[in-house]
Amino acid sequence: MSFAAADVSAEESPQSIVSVGLGQALFNGDMTAAELSYRHRRWEFGGVILGQGDTAEGEQERLGYAASITRVLRPGWEWCRGSFYGRVGVSYVDGSPLVGHFNFRTGFGIDFRAFSLEYQHFSSASLTRLNTGIDVIQFRIPF
Repeated sequence: MSFAAADVSAEESPQSIVSVGLGQALFNGDMTAAELSYRHRRWEFGGVILGQGDTAEGEQERLGYAASITRVLRPGWEWCRGSFYGRVGVSYVDGSPLVGHFNFRTGFGIDFRAFSLEYQHFSSASLTRLNTGIDVIQFRIPF
């Protein structure tokens, strides 16, 4: 019996990248999302604005804000000239009826160099009472 393991340390980028992302909440809300992020090697720092809209826990009456620090993992898997990646980290969210203030941020996506598509999830992993979760599908452009 043999096991194959991905080298999640592969493809570390020596350069720093700034990205802009636009997205839409899925499953638990109908809100837009915009993100500005800075990636240095395997770490990414991001700021997110969540738009007003309906959620599974009621109306989001004002803009929500999130800040996160995540570790970007690149296993080296490719598909249609894109490379897959994942992320895991922590975030602070203010102004959302779906989650409390301190959360985990996870996600996975495919990077085509000129743009990427990513699914993101913000959640406290049931460590707090308020934990419906925020799910976003996002289109990202690097600079």
